[in-house]
Amino acid sequence: MTTNKKNAELREQLIAAVIKKRAALARAHQIVVTLLEPQIEEAAFIDMLAEIGPENYADVVEERHINKLCGYPLCAVAVEKVTTKKYQICGIKNKVYDLTERKKFCSGQCFKASEYIKSQIPTSPLWLRDKEQRPNFKLFPIKNDPTPL
Repeated sequence: MTTNKKNAELREQLIAAVIKKRAALARAHQIVVTLLEPQIEEAAFIDMLAEIGPENYADVVEERHINKLCGYPLCAVAVEKVTTKKYQICGIKNKVYDLTERKKFCSGQCFKASEYIKSQIPTSPLWLRDKEQRPNFKLFPIKNDPTPL
């Protein structure tokens, strides 16, 4: 095989890899946009999780917060009153809690459920996931009555 043929094959493989990467990133962006909607079905949500990365999920939480929705995609509660406090002091446990992330959610339950999902999202590149085994995502059990933070 000549050097020109090897270079041509290598170039075609590189072009195919770039196209695959762009398609995976475009799909992840579309999923982020879809997850901004207030009503998401559990089965569809679980299917979408395999095609996004942790940074995409963080974008979903942030954008939902900006749109005054609970950051957890399966929760449709509008978060109208957001606390201005940055820290919460717990005298019983003698701890100080940073509320920066927690105030993006309607309740502590939704925060825990979101963190549980976030911990399961694979960190591998999106365009290489077709070679991996699809994760079996589990949802955090949430009580029906969300209590405010």
